[in-house]
Amino acid sequence: MNSLSSTSSEDAILAGLLDYCVDHGIQISPNISVRRVPGKGLGVYTSKPLRRGERVMHVPTAALFTTASVPPSFVGKEARKTIPVHALLAAYLAFGMSEAKREEHARWMATWPRLTDFTSTMPLFWPARLKAPLAQHNGSRNTASAEQGEKVAPFPFLPLPPSLTGSWLPSSGEESRQTTSKVLDVQESKLESHLQIIAQAFPSRASALLSPGDPLHWKFIHMWCVVSSRCFYYLRPGQQPPKDSNEAMALCPAMDLFNHSDAARCHTTYDRKGYYVTTDQEYSVGKEVLLGYGAHSNDVLWNEYGFIMDSNASDGVQLDEVVLASLTDVQKKALQDAGYLGDYWLKPDGLCWRSEAVAWLDILTPSQWHRFLEGKYDPAVADRQFAAQGDETKVNGANNNRKRKRKSNETSGAAKATSAPKQAPSERAKRRQLAWLASIAGVAEHSLRGLTSTAMRPVEHNGKGDDSDEELLEWFGDADTVLESQGLRGSEVPETKSSQARLRHRMCAQRWRQILKLCTKAMGTI
Repeated sequence: MNSLSSTSSEDAILAGLLDYCVDHGIQISPNISVRRVPGKGLGVYTSKPLRRGERVMHVPTAALFTTASVPPSFVGKEARKTIPVHALLAAYLAFGMSEAKREEHARWMATWPRLTDFTSTMPLFWPARLKAPLAQHNGSRNTASAEQGEKVAPFPFLPLPPSLTGSWLPSSGEESRQTTSKVLDVQESKLESHLQIIAQAFPSRASALLSPGDPLHWKFIHMWCVVSSRCFYYLRPGQQPPKDSNEAMALCPAMDLFNHSDAARCHTTYDRKGYYVTTDQEYSVGKEVLLGYGAHSNDVLWNEYGFIMDSNASDGVQLDEVVLASLTDVQKKALQDAGYLGDYWLKPDGLCWRSEAVAWLDILTPSQWHRFLEGKYDPAVADRQFAAQGDETKVNGANNNRKRKRKSNETSGAAKATSAPKQAPSERAKRRQLAWLASIAGVAEHSLRGLTSTAMRPVEHNGKGDDSDEELLEWFGDADTVLESQGLRGSEVPETKSSQARLRHRMCAQRWRQILKLCTKAMGTI
């Protein structure tokens, strides 16, 4: 495999990786090569045509980095039972490797992302202020702009979408919370748990591990991200599948250079001899060879890998909060009894079936609704019955209205409302679905206006940015002390802070636009 890159230093890194692969028996097809593409990083591309079913890489078992690579002198057999595999591998990479072992794997490790590559793109490590509604600062440029009649940010707004963390609702109580935890909240709990477990296993390092100002804290986090984002599912020969798939993982040198696609044309397999990558279709020259990391939404990819795909057939937004907030306790109980409480999604092809089931609840009769869930009732029948009964309904409504006019004003008002013409069942179900989507779209539009108004403007010729520069750096950039604790020094600090602020802002806007597009598309097809 021939490496291609943009600089001599990158060439040296890739050449070192190839030498590492040779030394460890990793077989790579001569028909593929590694390239560094601007804006995408390293990837695997075809240098010659590939046939369907062609094996392009084999990583032997001996070259895999698993718990078997961690010596008993670091963590004994009994202690390992209480340490998650993810945390164990990260700890060993962070502070357990001997200098000889680190030197052995240095050529492979040189291809790993830097710590700031992870912290700049993964919301898990962003300032806490970005995980809540962003409130206007006192005395910020928006106050002055408002006095001058300029467009100002619609405070407060959400930088991160509630599909990651927070709430879609202005004020949400427990009764309207979704039925599963948000992906960012889950990831935060996982990292905190792993830090605590490793601190308990290595008490002499506990203080440093748990201190955000200590380099070891960030060294562990760096390796934790490497393991999380570059591991493959793997069972050792004779190992039984664990209940938690995260307890079966391996790092595979060179295989971690394949990027993700929701429509990958390669697949991975493993056996006693190691891990393999095989093509599912033919490839022409110059095409990127992609693997599928799983059927993940962009929120999951963003949260766990630090990237957002422009087009993703597996994308989606969970709607539990918004849907459940529109229901009564009786309706929720009916859904629970039927097995339809929660797990409502907006996908690229529209609202999911479970959401549609909720939309028809109490519009169809209980009997019709249950038959509808079983696929034995067509709601169009209800529409036809409604149309056939239209004239009779109008007559009965008029008679009832005349009778109720003799009652009190309050009762009369209720009677008029009751006697008002009703919509067809399908229109009522449609109206319910549109209300859910409008709620999500409204939050997206509001947040996009906020992000747009806080976008960084061009830096002035004197080298000093305007107020919006400072505002964006303050909101989206890490504190200097945080960057320094991550090992940055001198000019690296302001340069990294500026680049990460721009990148984070851009990723937030990109995701909000995708969510708004999902809503708009679905609203046009209901």
